[in-house]
Amino acid sequence: MQEEIKIEFQNEDETVLEYEEITQRLDRLDEKAEFVRAEVAQRTGRKIGRDVGILYGVLAALILASLFFILINYFS
Repeated sequence: MQEEIKIEFQNEDETVLEYEEITQRLDRLDEKAEFVRAEVAQRTGRKIGRDVGILYGVLAALILASLFFILINYFS
């Protein structure tokens, strides 16, 4: 009445080797994903840096132009 349940296990060495192979592949994929994330972050940082530099340049130009017009009106 009671049926026997047979469980077949693979060779332990093969299982360990498969596990190590899968782990190595996952590590390589993780390194590639990390590299891509770093590249995207670097490009974003460069864009933000460029925009901030443009704003500082415009601000400096406005201050110099304002000083120029104030000095012209003061001496004329």
